[in-house]
Amino acid sequence: MPDPAKDGLHAPSGPILEQMDLRRKWSPARIALQLAGLILGLALLAWAVRLSMSEQNARSIAAMRAAPASELMALFALTIASLILNGLMFWISLRPVHRLNPFDTILTNAISTFLSILPFKLSLVARVLIHHRRDGVPFRILIGWVAAVGALAISILAPLIIAGTWRKQLDALWWATAIVGIVLGSIAAVALGRISNNLTWLRTLSLGSYLIVQHPQAVVGHGVFRILDVAVLAGRFLAAAAIINHVMPLDQAILLSTTYFLLSVVTPAGTLGFREMGVAALGIAQGLDENAVALIALVVTGAEVIASGVVALLGAIRIRPDRLLVQPPPPVPTPGAGEVSRVHSGGE
Repeated sequence: MPDPAKDGLHAPSGPILEQMDLRRKWSPARIALQLAGLILGLALLAWAVRLSMSEQNARSIAAMRAAPASELMALFALTIASLILNGLMFWISLRPVHRLNPFDTILTNAISTFLSILPFKLSLVARVLIHHRRDGVPFRILIGWVAAVGALAISILAPLIIAGTWRKQLDALWWATAIVGIVLGSIAAVALGRISNNLTWLRTLSLGSYLIVQHPQAVVGHGVFRILDVAVLAGRFLAAAAIINHVMPLDQAILLSTTYFLLSVVTPAGTLGFREMGVAALGIAQGLDENAVALIALVVTGAEVIASGVVALLGAIRIRPDRLLVQPPPPVPTPGAGEVSRVHSGGE
């Protein structure tokens, strides 16, 4: 078996993968990249706001202001459900190699989600800080874990986006494209993970994700929760559309919502602005009402910021990330061959 302490920690140069190795110093170039991303995100956000506040959206804005509490509660309930599902994705994907408390993993994910709109990868910093110093997850596992969840997310979201862009409706070919793409992507993930055990260059390219994706239970478990989250995320877009009194078919909701989340995964800086304008641009490309689409995306983002902020506050009270900043990481015993490192943070 390869030594993960030596393999898989670094990837070829790239703004997303390089920043995942938090031990590297922030060079002036990386700082400039993050600042440029922040400025671009704010510009895109301003563009999305301008679209959403256009005269064509006057009725939608009025409907949003008069939206019944039941519709708002539905959106927030779905948003919290999405936070839970995303936390469970992280928990179950790590389970074959390291045990965590699922409740604490959900709270950590909420903190990370709340910080995701900010630059300098503060969301990733918070996730690594908590799981490394509080839960004792080795750094080499953390890097591979985050990379694995991102790669598995793309393997599921990409077929859905391709199917939606191609078919534009939930017909038989849409379902066939989506299902076949997801199944093939999952099989490829496990196969590549296991092949990586014998190929140094592939382990390095994987950023250590091979440690996770070679386990079928991690890939399947993540896939189940991800598909459930796709349904919930589409529900969030439908709820936001209802709030502004806009009729949105389910196929459009799936296409827009999966694109919205995929942009969250691939954005090199904070997500603010990129998701909203990206969804609006897709609306333009698909011949949809880009003004309404931009407003819907902003409503979804607003609900996410508020909901994740509330859950993150609860998580901060329990986890106390402020104390972890001055607390040295706990010593982690190296498990023997075939063993699983079990960490009972808060009890499991």
